[in-house]
Amino acid sequence: MRLLSRLGAHYRESFRGLPATTWLLCLAAFVNRAGAMVVPFLSLYLGERFGYSPGEAGRLLSLYGIGAVCGSLLGGRLADRLGPVRVQIATLSATAGWMLLLTQVAQPWLLAPAVFVLGLLNDAFRPGNITAVGSSCEPALRRRALALNRLALNAGWAIGPTVGGYLADVDFRWLFVADGATCGLAALLVWWFLRGWRPDVGTPAEAAARGVRHDHLFVAAMVCCTAYLLAFLQYFSTESRWLAAEFGYDKKTIGWLLAINPVMVVLFELPTVQALRGHRALPTVALGSLVTGLGFLLLVPPLGAAGVVLSMVVLTAGEILQMPQLGAWVHDRAPPHARGAYNGVYTGTFSLAFVLAPWLGGELYDAAGAAALWWTCGGLGALSAAGFLLLARREQAGR
Repeated sequence: MRLLSRLGAHYRESFRGLPATTWLLCLAAFVNRAGAMVVPFLSLYLGERFGYSPGEAGRLLSLYGIGAVCGSLLGGRLADRLGPVRVQIATLSATAGWMLLLTQVAQPWLLAPAVFVLGLLNDAFRPGNITAVGSSCEPALRRRALALNRLALNAGWAIGPTVGGYLADVDFRWLFVADGATCGLAALLVWWFLRGWRPDVGTPAEAAARGVRHDHLFVAAMVCCTAYLLAFLQYFSTESRWLAAEFGYDKKTIGWLLAINPVMVVLFELPTVQALRGHRALPTVALGSLVTGLGFLLLVPPLGAAGVVLSMVVLTAGEILQMPQLGAWVHDRAPPHARGAYNGVYTGTFSLAFVLAPWLGGELYDAAGAAALWWTCGGLGALSAAGFLLLARREQAGR
């Protein structure tokens, strides 16, 4: 009991000091993600409504990912020019309207542009939200603010697909209605409480300073991040197939195993960020990348269900070390006039990995087997860790 009490006190301390603006922005992100029902069931919807095969649905989903990459970059640029609050209101409102329009799509030839635009609008929201959260508090609180934002996203993600499963049993179109409604509600929250707030975006003179393309250290960090994500995202793409084939698990069991990740993030990420607040970001990011790689290597020996659970715990521990620290580093690295652009590129690496990871992982799994995939994931974790350590040394040397 004393240990639980101490852990609870540490958890409460992790939230202390964050301003109301940060909480409101994270609430909007939670509401938006709690309604994220369409994308998880889109492949199934395409099969049942339009008769698409898994391969055809996968190719169409790749268009969503391409749209998401474009949306991340566009949303970041617009956040710098129009302000991150305006961009959030505009993109959430547009997504709400687009979701409702998608319920009327009855011709298969309309699906490709419709799915591309959905990815574009959905991910254009993220850079503005992250930029606003990072700018809503003093630098000393930034890592905690961004960790709270990730907690809100993970908590919402635990709700959306679960509720969506029940709505899909009634009528798939209700997924679009519910997803659009939560986007509209999130837009209303941001507009009502934050429409008069605009973070500092620098002066016109600062706007002539270096941007993303000229910041070679940042670009190299994003390459390392992409390598890390190609491994990390296997846990809910190719690994799901492997769990069904190797252990015969049904969808509910796989869902419970995958739920270990968001539950751990919600419980432990903020206290971890608070405990590491005095450490430099990039060395911690490197450690997290390495730990995630080790988590995948635990799937190589025949440890059965215990090995699967242990692997999920370890790779999630790596995520907790890696992602909030890297997100805060990106915001700190960016000049005030280009924070949206930097965050747009950062979130764009997730969208790019969303396109590439299932495809590359699935090809390697089919061609060489699961062990080859897990060794590759471990290698990518080690490679990205080495890259982040090298960049940490260059940053410390001022290069």
